[in-house]
Amino acid sequence: MRTTFSMDQLELDLSYGIEFGGIRLFDSSATRDKKNVARRRWAILANALKKSTDETSVRRISSFALLSTRQLTAPQYDKAQVSKRTWFEYSLKVNGRAYSLHVAHRDRAFSAEDLMGFNNTGNVCIWPSEEALSYYACSNLNLFDSRRVLELGGGLSCLAGLYIAKYGNPKGVLVTDGNKTSIENVRVILQHNEFVCPTDCAVLKWGEPPSHAHEQYDIIISADCLFFDEARADFVNCLNAYLARDGLALVMAPQRGSTLNNFIRQSEATGLLCDKIVNYNQAIWDKRAALMENRDYVDDVHYPILIQVTKA
Repeated sequence: MRTTFSMDQLELDLSYGIEFGGIRLFDSSATRDKKNVARRRWAILANALKKSTDETSVRRISSFALLSTRQLTAPQYDKAQVSKRTWFEYSLKVNGRAYSLHVAHRDRAFSAEDLMGFNNTGNVCIWPSEEALSYYACSNLNLFDSRRVLELGGGLSCLAGLYIAKYGNPKGVLVTDGNKTSIENVRVILQHNEFVCPTDCAVLKWGEPPSHAHEQYDIIISADCLFFDEARADFVNCLNAYLARDGLALVMAPQRGSTLNNFIRQSEATGLLCDKIVNYNQAIWDKRAALMENRDYVDDVHYPILIQVTKA
């Protein structure tokens, strides 16, 4: 089904252009030198809209084959919720033990409100970094025992945070994203999984200052949240504000040119300590080695690297 939007519906600032399938839709030559943060956001979303049912058009390397999915018969949930979602069982196996979650995918097309949100990339798909972080978390569940856990930028599923909440025996888990559409979907997912600790979700925008009495967390996790240059400083400040003095942050993201090193530099400038770990899990490392034979695989773009962040 074809989806079209008028210029008024999208409320676009004409100082930005959009790349759609390699074609420039519009531009204003007088303002080409402005920052292109909107253009980069729209490039991802334009691809998702172009073939929303064909994820190979968005990501030729869609995963590290750590997760397996099985579509579920529509559960007997609230009809209004079911009509907007398709349900899947997401499973992974670590050292012979199976871990699974019921995850809802939103069915409806993107609206103008969705597209103009804080950052809608989390509504597009499950990224390899999120998959790798989920596997790493389930491989190291002892890290979360009796700890307060926060996930930043969890997208439409907050997959890693919910695996921890179900299997990691933490003291409590809060999963967050800056986009309200993502959190609406996560709230439905929370209602239809069982967790071993108090588990909640919330909209958390990195650029907004936390309340004076905000809680700090023993463990903060985040997957692939570094690619917008203009948002990275806000992410670092948020990480610093919510991480307990003796806490640990697990940040998973590809190298992606200078992106990862810029995050490390910005973090250390605020007094945080960063430990960059390339080979952090043998199973993921072996998957990487196998993908090296795939001509579509680009290590710099696809392989998630782990940064362990602590406070000095």
